[in-house]
Amino acid sequence: MEQALGSPDALSELRDDPSAIVPERALVFEVASEIADFYRAARGVPGLEFLGEDEDDAAPDEYFYVPDSEGDPKDEKRVPRRFYFTIPDRTALRELVSLWQRFQRGEELGRGRTAWRDVFGHLADVRPWGPQDRLTAEAVTDWRERLEFAPDRPIRIEAEFWYRDNAARRGTAESTFMEKLRDLGGHMLDRALIEDIRYHAALVEVSPEVIRDVLDHTDVGLVTFDDVMMLRPQSMVSGPVEGDLEDSAEAGGGEDGAEVGVPIAALLDGVPMAQHDRLSNRLIIDDPDEFTSKYGTAGEQRHGTAMASLILHGDLNTPNPEPPIRRRLYVRPVMYPQSDGFDGTSEVMPPDRLVIDLIWRVFIRMFDGEGGEEPTAPTVRIVNLSLGDAKRRFAGVMSPWARLIDHLSWRHNVLILVSAGNITERMPLENVDQWADFENAEADERQATLLRAILRQRANRRLLAPSEAVNALTVGAAHNDNLAPNGQGVLAVDPYTSPVLPNMSSALGLGFKRTIKPEVLFPGGAEQIRASSTHAPIEVNPISQPASFFGIGVASPEPAGQTNRKFNMSGTSVATALATHNALRILEALEDVPDDPAHPKFDPAYCAVILKALIVHSARWDRDATNALKSIVTENGKLHWEHERDEISRFLGFGCPEIERVVDCTENRATLIGWNTINSKETDRFAVPLPAELEGMAGFRSLSVTIAWLTPITHSHRMYRLAKFKASPGGDRKFSIGASNAKQQPSHNALGKGTVYHQRWEGEDAVDFVDGGNLVLDVTCSPAAGELDDPITYAVVATLEVGQDVAVPVYARIRERLREITRVRT
Repeated sequence: MEQALGSPDALSELRDDPSAIVPERALVFEVASEIADFYRAARGVPGLEFLGEDEDDAAPDEYFYVPDSEGDPKDEKRVPRRFYFTIPDRTALRELVSLWQRFQRGEELGRGRTAWRDVFGHLADVRPWGPQDRLTAEAVTDWRERLEFAPDRPIRIEAEFWYRDNAARRGTAESTFMEKLRDLGGHMLDRALIEDIRYHAALVEVSPEVIRDVLDHTDVGLVTFDDVMMLRPQSMVSGPVEGDLEDSAEAGGGEDGAEVGVPIAALLDGVPMAQHDRLSNRLIIDDPDEFTSKYGTAGEQRHGTAMASLILHGDLNTPNPEPPIRRRLYVRPVMYPQSDGFDGTSEVMPPDRLVIDLIWRVFIRMFDGEGGEEPTAPTVRIVNLSLGDAKRRFAGVMSPWARLIDHLSWRHNVLILVSAGNITERMPLENVDQWADFENAEADERQATLLRAILRQRANRRLLAPSEAVNALTVGAAHNDNLAPNGQGVLAVDPYTSPVLPNMSSALGLGFKRTIKPEVLFPGGAEQIRASSTHAPIEVNPISQPASFFGIGVASPEPAGQTNRKFNMSGTSVATALATHNALRILEALEDVPDDPAHPKFDPAYCAVILKALIVHSARWDRDATNALKSIVTENGKLHWEHERDEISRFLGFGCPEIERVVDCTENRATLIGWNTINSKETDRFAVPLPAELEGMAGFRSLSVTIAWLTPITHSHRMYRLAKFKASPGGDRKFSIGASNAKQQPSHNALGKGTVYHQRWEGEDAVDFVDGGNLVLDVTCSPAAGELDDPITYAVVATLEVGQDVAVPVYARIRERLREITRVRT
């Protein structure tokens, strides 16, 4: 830094060196500590612009290590590292050098600058953000593949700029980049600036020669431009072909004549076949981009038709189907069929648009209106996004798309359901020499072999953007469907005995800050896997065309124009659409609740959080699946119990919901729903009147509590989300029913890291009531990062259940006591 403050000639010389620290070049502080508020420290230095932060860990060295009780390094424990990204001007560099010199002399740093003592005391490195940082591993892999398969075809790149608060600086950065791009013979296809999520990017196209130069010499071309944060491959968002039209069959009943209401749910997908018998008169298709005109035949309208069918009807293979959803479905096309140059034709997002900007404009049109027109979908409270970016897997840092989803969900008060993503690459089966050995193994052994392989490859099987979004409800695909066993294809096998484990193709968690992701698993077909060969090395991959062997029944377009066909699909797209279908079923059940003092009508303003809570509420870990996973994650040595549960959560999330337990109560089970708006550091108290017969009675009882909310986000704090919640007992830590933490569930520290808090308690002991014969539940909102100024809407769901051998009519007694309380209040 001191060198950078010399003469103008010296500074000019340093500017030509990408490894030098100079004014207006991104500067990274690597700190071997968890500094509480670097943002505040940066504010104390005029001219030092704070850009963001990241985290990682590193092996201990002679300077930084985690000490044991004697002060010696503790078992080679890795040291947490924080990376703080800034852009200093010349004044800021001078001030930083001055602070550093005072720190070295042991002097006071001055008012508002004391936080720098922690930074300097744990400073592992300070360096410029250089060319190697800008070039992501995904970009290198993608470009090499494209150059191999199409060596003469231009390549498209997404350039993400450092977001500058000053509009003039943003403009200068973009214009300078464009000059360099033109010098290289490239051109811009699209640009986007979304201030709410600090996103500034351009989609550009360059010749293959430019890419070869970058790969061969990482200090030339676009990677040397200081204002570029990242160069990434173009987002690849498509509706995967997960079924075979040749296997289509009759879809059964069509229009039932019932009236359909205004839409509550929206589908962002391909264009569905609106004239299909299952969809006729049930869709509102809003297509301002005229993507419909880009379809050649009806047979190409596959993904949107399938998703719309699932949302409105559920699985068409269900033996005793329920009536279709009573509301129309709003559809906004965001894909159309095109050739990607590798796998033929599929429905893909526009190749000349930035995905994030397209989604941003979709929401503006739906909820704000564009061009002076009224909003097109003001009644929508649920958005289905059965899509993901195959080129961007979660690696600890929130993607811009996920940040956008979080912002839109909070701003418009909508529940966005996102698919976890499908991982279709081949995966090695270790210690399997012959395919026949795996194929003929005992079912439990075969299941354990595949789970072990997935666990070892988990780093390569992570969530696809934007499914790490904290406000979204992320859905994985469970190994389950409604088809009877019907054999398998060549070199194929059904690998699992359990229907609640995630399919091999279903992307794994965890999410941001080890958040539970995906939160839930819905049926995605009892997916089979296929071997690449009969002898070692044996690799397997999921079968994407289920035929009649497995899958979820969906409406099918037909090239010949038939409007009554169906076929089978599998994957997380399917599972997410089923989750949306069940959210709408829950909404209809709520709307059908009779007018009763014990059943107040729910406020539609809380629809998003109520449905979010109810979808998750009936989820729980299956005992057999939990034990199967536990044996795999601990086979190389016993883990700390919290680490063990985190690894199980990576697969199961909170579990597979049993929606029937939500839409219907039984004599021994009662579910109560509450909602409110709360401020930071406040607690709402809910009291559930307990059946008098339960006092002093032994026998199984359980309590399940789910809190769901939407949080504002911050880009100036590493915790990202601003609001967190927890549930706790009132006067009795066992809730007056003698219940303690259930053991088979995520760890208590993981329960509320996202925007869903879901916990279960169980017990069997006879206890005396406290808290006036009520089960008292405290719901507390607190800031997770910095100051929380906005009031937060939330929903809380509690279910009290007793065993079949406990002769207490729980539902009837609670309802009676609620009626008494209502009369007294009146």
